Amino acid sequence: MTFHEAFWYFVIYAALGWGLEVCFCSVDTGKFVNRGFLNGPVCPIYGFGMVLVCAVLGPVSGNLPLLFFGGMALTSALELVGGWALKKLFHTTWWDYSDQPFNLGGYICLKFSLAWGVCVVFAVRVIHPIVAGFVAGMPHTLSLVLGVLCALLFAVDITATVADILRLDETLGRISAVAGKMREGSDTIAEALGDTAIAVDGKLDSYGPEFSARMDLLRAELADRRHMASMRLLRAFPDMKNLRHGEALDTLRAWYQSKTEK
Repeated sequence: MTFHEAFWYFVIYAALGWGLEVCFCSVDTGKFVNRGFLNGPVCPIYGFGMVLVCAVLGPVSGNLPLLFFGGMALTSALELVGGWALKKLFHTTWWDYSDQPFNLGGYICLKFSLAWGVCVVFAVRVIHPIVAGFVAGMPHTLSLVLGVLCALLFAVDITATVADILRLDETLGRISAVAGKMREGSDTIAEALGDTAIAVDGKLDSYGPEFSARMDLLRAELADRRHMASMRLLRAFPDMKNLRHGEALDTLRAWYQSKTEK
């Protein structure tokens, strides 16, 4: 496989994978969801997966059992490593199969591994000959120009997505800090006044508006257009869990869901 082939296989299958994810989620939720990790219409893990499959299993594509189980193993390994790496980098799990039987750390599970095996067989036997013919027939100059453009777009999108994730993490940290001060204040008052509920309610009024105003300010920031990408991540990954600010993420998700349901 040449670099030219590998690059365009990555780009094409990343786009096709995004389309598959969008169709699956749209059927499952009944509404359009940009399921990609990046902002653009691509899912890079599909691109990497098919390049890996073509490089490793291309020579044995005529052997159906080997293609199925090999594709199942390779794609599952990629999903496992990708999920683990994203968790380490961003302290966040983006998908969670913990509720599925025969799962490994919530990163992969038998049901989806079998599905990946079927997808690999279909992609290699049916889709890839078309894609390979298209890539082979691309004029050199057109391929070079479009390749540079795609690489630049990927670089910009990756940079913007990382910035969005860091911004979301910062906001979650601020929400956690506000919630911690609210708990600290209410616990202090409760200890001082015991079970006198009416008095506690009255005292909390002096703390409540300030903390409520801070939360409203954070929510207003998130509603700003600059934070729309952060909201997209919440839509795209409903099972996302933040290891450092889990409670804040749940609070933010509940607020966002109530906002979108109005």
